[in-house]
Amino acid sequence: MIGGMGPWNIVHSEASLGWGGQEIRVLTEALAMRERGHRLWIAAQPESVIWRKAGEAGLPRLAFSEKSLRFPDGIVRLAAAFRRERADVVNTHSSKDGWIAGIAARLAGVPVLLRSRHIEVDYPSRWRSRIAFHHLPDRVLTTSMRITERLVAELGLDPARVECIPTGIDLERFAPGAADVLRASWGWTRDTLGIGMISVIRSWKGHRYFLEAAGRIAGEFPEVRFLIAGSGPGEAGLPEGVKQAGLQGKVEILGHRDDVPDLLRALDVVVLPSTAHEGIPQILLQAQAVGRASIGTRVGGIPEVIEEGVNGLLVAPSDAGALAQAMRRLAGDAVLRRAMAAAALGRRERWGLEGMCQRVEGMIQGCLNHG
Repeated sequence: MIGGMGPWNIVHSEASLGWGGQEIRVLTEALAMRERGHRLWIAAQPESVIWRKAGEAGLPRLAFSEKSLRFPDGIVRLAAAFRRERADVVNTHSSKDGWIAGIAARLAGVPVLLRSRHIEVDYPSRWRSRIAFHHLPDRVLTTSMRITERLVAELGLDPARVECIPTGIDLERFAPGAADVLRASWGWTRDTLGIGMISVIRSWKGHRYFLEAAGRIAGEFPEVRFLIAGSGPGEAGLPEGVKQAGLQGKVEILGHRDDVPDLLRALDVVVLPSTAHEGIPQILLQAQAVGRASIGTRVGGIPEVIEEGVNGLLVAPSDAGALAQAMRRLAGDAVLRRAMAAAALGRRERWGLEGMCQRVEGMIQGCLNHG
């Protein structure tokens, strides 16, 4: 259906095989928009995690392969699927599907083609990137103002065609509260101060700096315990990192977890020491929603979430000494932690799912209004 405020037939495409913040955003937005009455599809590679999770969530799926870039018949088949499902909107999310699903959408005559940009990266081939972000889609959606500013400055995009819409958080699921049973399962008491990271474990998330900083303050604060939750390419190296930092017996390594709200409630301070590529990290929005102080780096969109000294602390990336000092400051000042937690709670409403969906709908309607 075209016109009005829907309901629309919306396809999200994602070429990634893995599972992280970007893929979570894609599925979260699709499910939220379905709740608002739109019809949603996920176009993905059948061997991907998002393909499986979309199926588990009851979302219809459209298959494609990244090999379609070499064998264009795959693009033609995807275009036929868009026509068959009468797609009103196609939203592409990664480089490969940006081309595959983007070209398929144009072949199928889909009225609205959006290109989402989730992470901050460089653009070594600017002429190609300009085609991908300026000539192919109708609008570009980013997750942080930092990404928006770079697209405008480096690729010459019209600011009117780029809109920042951070990922929305399910405020009911990420509600304030306690997690005493979970803390007790780790042997933590009421006096234990929990500092932790919850993220995909890859090099640029900064786990090595987290462990090094934790090792520097552990002897000063015997009541502090540390936590790392998540999975990814760097997971196997964590035990050695713990050993090198002298943190044996002081770190919980949990692997992948689905109970993220409870993990956040179990912590007193949430840390994200990323060194690159961040848009607006969902874990920091979720930490604010449950009312926790945060420590982050001045990377990507992180400073758009953490206001220095108000709801958290900001440090330079790749600087374990500065990160240790920030941990030390919060570990030693309960009054400051509580003030930052209160400030975080005061901002939670701005990150809600409903607001995100309303802005996405407005973006789509704007495309339709301007032909």
